[in-house]
Amino acid sequence: MADVQKQSFVIARLADFCRFSQSFERIDARDPIAYLWGKLREIEQPLSNLKQELLTDAVRNFFATLNKEQANENTLADFMQLLDNYLSRSDFADAAFHLDWQGLQDLDRRKNAWEFIQPLRAHDMLNEEEKPPERRGKTWERIVTDIYKRLGYDVMELCHAHKPLTARRLRFFLRRARFQSADFCAVFRFPINEGDTFTPFILPRVEGLIAANRRLLQRLRTRPSMRS
Repeated sequence: MADVQKQSFVIARLADFCRFSQSFERIDARDPIAYLWGKLREIEQPLSNLKQELLTDAVRNFFATLNKEQANENTLADFMQLLDNYLSRSDFADAAFHLDWQGLQDLDRRKNAWEFIQPLRAHDMLNEEEKPPERRGKTWERIVTDIYKRLGYDVMELCHAHKPLTARRLRFFLRRARFQSADFCAVFRFPINEGDTFTPFILPRVEGLIAANRRLLQRLRTRPSMRS
């Protein structure tokens, strides 16, 4: 069963990153970009672990429902949508091959499907960021690009390129990024009740939010020399 404490940790770390009222002079005025990069890094591993646990739970629950003869084609469709959000493209294609509704009625084929799908690992979408842009998954690139624009980071880039980056302008950009991220998080339906978990829709958007901020921080790094 998924450890909801990991989820609480992820939410707390996101909230920490989004504290736009925090003064950099009181935390790390020497390198605020590195400070925020570190905050993002704190979220990544717990989020990855949580994603795997949620996938494992979903697989077990689906096959348990199937074995109790309580599943139907809509149940399968929901499960396929979850897998589409959690697995890599290649793993999803292989899993889909085993998830034909008629085929699942045969106990041997159902067992084969379980044995193939149960060990699958959740795809850490943030690994896509380590690839050259042309090799990144199209769905991932669309999610991050949409979030990047939704946060107004494309406009921030233009402002960044317009004038030399001073320490004061950097603090303004970073505070704005944290404010925009907080505003974006407000649209998430974060779990509010005990036992609630992130939905398959939210998790990739949390990963996308992290990636969008990483991209902005990297681009702000393109002018390392700053005046006071």
